[in-house]
Amino acid sequence: MANILDNLNDVQKQIVVDTEGPVLVLAGAGSGKTRVLTHRVAYLVGEKKVFPYNILAITFTNKATAEMKERLDVLLGTENRVWISTYHSLCATILRKFADRLGYDANFSIYDETDSNRVIQKVLREKHLENDSIKDRIKDHISEAKNGGLSPDEYFKDINGIVNDAELVCDIYERYEELLKLSNAMDFDDLLHKVKKLFEENPDVLEIYQTRFRYIHVDEFQDSNQVQYELVKMLAGKWGNIFVVGDDDQSIYGWRGAVVENILNFDKVFKDAKVYRLLENYRSTPQILDVANKVIRNNKARHEKELFTNRASGVRVEYFSAYNDYNEADWVIDNIMALKRHNGYTNKDFAILVRVNSLTRLFENKLSSCNMKYRVLGGFKFFDRKEIQDVIAYMRVIANTRDSEAIERIINFPRRGIGDTSIEKMGAYSREHGVYLIDVIFDITENGVLTGATAKKVEEFRDLIADLRENKNKPLHEFANYLVDKVGFEYAYTSTGKDEDFNRWENIQEFLRHIKEFAGQRPNATLEEFLQTVSLAPEREEELYDGEMITLATMHSVKGLEFKVVFIVGCEEDVFPSARCKREGGIEEERRVMYVAVTRAKERLYISHAQKRFRFNKVQENLPSRFIGEAKGSVDTRENAYAIYNEKRAYMERRGPQPEYWNDSPKKSTYVPQVQPKVQPKIYNKDMSKFVGGAKVQHPVYGVGKILIVIGTGDKTNVTVAFEGLGVKKFILALAPLTVIE
Repeated sequence: MANILDNLNDVQKQIVVDTEGPVLVLAGAGSGKTRVLTHRVAYLVGEKKVFPYNILAITFTNKATAEMKERLDVLLGTENRVWISTYHSLCATILRKFADRLGYDANFSIYDETDSNRVIQKVLREKHLENDSIKDRIKDHISEAKNGGLSPDEYFKDINGIVNDAELVCDIYERYEELLKLSNAMDFDDLLHKVKKLFEENPDVLEIYQTRFRYIHVDEFQDSNQVQYELVKMLAGKWGNIFVVGDDDQSIYGWRGAVVENILNFDKVFKDAKVYRLLENYRSTPQILDVANKVIRNNKARHEKELFTNRASGVRVEYFSAYNDYNEADWVIDNIMALKRHNGYTNKDFAILVRVNSLTRLFENKLSSCNMKYRVLGGFKFFDRKEIQDVIAYMRVIANTRDSEAIERIINFPRRGIGDTSIEKMGAYSREHGVYLIDVIFDITENGVLTGATAKKVEEFRDLIADLRENKNKPLHEFANYLVDKVGFEYAYTSTGKDEDFNRWENIQEFLRHIKEFAGQRPNATLEEFLQTVSLAPEREEELYDGEMITLATMHSVKGLEFKVVFIVGCEEDVFPSARCKREGGIEEERRVMYVAVTRAKERLYISHAQKRFRFNKVQENLPSRFIGEAKGSVDTRENAYAIYNEKRAYMERRGPQPEYWNDSPKKSTYVPQVQPKVQPKIYNKDMSKFVGGAKVQHPVYGVGKILIVIGTGDKTNVTVAFEGLGVKKFILALAPLTVIE
């Protein structure tokens, strides 16, 4: 056992050996939580002699699952039987065994976002409510209901009187569920929602898993939603050995259902819970951690904690106030080039982090113009490509002939001359006669739905599906090659002569290589098992990355990653924190996003804002984000910034539109003014070095104020100053009787 406890600090060792009852580990960023979790599992098996079969470890991403498995393979050997899984994979496996208890077949399809949207649109067409804004709103409601574990009736009780069209929302939700069940399909949220229902309605099934899982471990507990939390409580109901690891300061997914109160209240729900804090950070320099601690301590809803490190002191954190967004992008690229030239950094060491995707455009342009390779996290994923989804749709139909969405996707691809009208006729017949769409297709020569050439085309599709089903039991990779060849994907894409179509065919060949690798690792894998892996694989997370590229990403998409040098850009009020979060009371989650962004940095951190930014087809003037002031240790920034900002906005609206000088390039005028005698103005300030954003200044009339914005250089320098009780005023610095208060 000595080797299992080796290389752990004292607190980590205490956590690993404390195996009984509920345990909450508050693990700060970069504090080694994965090491603690895996070593605890290894300790249970090696020292406590617990059968691996009785241990469950739940993660949030496939990447985390793979990492945990690799570490346990080293500690326990590759044949260990610890069940390590994401929530969705765990639930899908349970449902495959007990789907019949809920009225589903075991070969049910798992619908992705595209499939779900198609079903919702179908329901809206039935109700004559085709509208993209309605579709998106309904989709959000359905997801919210399922993340809360609520049926249509339960959700109606929850929103009735709050949402104007609550009855319509729940009617659409109910019909959506009916159509999914007719297709023997579940959406991504269903995997959790249905298992909760399965456990509630079938105590014997719950008993099986409660008895098996004597020790339950949950990673990233701060990201759990309501139904995930309830599932964990159910599973831990017999033995009570529940071990959760997380950091409330990194809870940044409230917009997709995460409930930060799950981790904040854990020790209140589990009265005898032991609480540990992992605070030693092994990633970042003291200067970076100082910024992180200063920012996050302004949140009120949190467990009190402060990160520290024993690493040697690093360089100071750099702040930059750019004149506009072009100036900001230039500053970032200039710094990257200088660090590469003088400090030996390479492209993969850098990350440029933005709050919203729309801010990446300028940086992409600048990086491209400098021939600097970059990647944008959150881009188009391999498995999401149309050609790959088409192959998968054929596989889905072979595995689950009731999957009407998959049938509608492929019935006319490659093109067979079966148009939308014909597909709608078959769909209408299916609904009217209470039969599945596949039955309409297989009976097309008898039911009279279609006639003539179109019916012949449907017969050809029917014969293709029948042939593929007959060959379904071939070894997985052989069947995949057979399917691609039989359907005619190669001809469909290579016969057009278009480069993009040839690239699509190459992607399909790459997909076939992926299937061969999968089958090599799991020689007895079935088509259904492969489809489940593909459905759950992305959870739409990033593909593995080994390239030499600069990372350009949203702050949400880099959680769990780290970089030597991080630039946090666009730190302005109404951008970060966003205007919506400010309106809806989400400032604390926005601050947690800032904390996550800061703690991605290992060696150097740069934070910037632009005084002017082109957004929504106009130039906007924004205040520096309150998070910049907090990062520097200023408290009055967060208290007054929004009020000052509103006052400034109101003034600008009263003033009306002004001529815009963008990129310091004023427009030429043909007007020639009359020559006037020059009057030399009094110069108050020649040395302007101390007049910086945040500095306190004294004015003989207005009193003490605080500099908000500094624009321009030399005798054209302008400052915007906020005076308490008097509002915001602008001055030409050289001509203004302002003095800096030291």
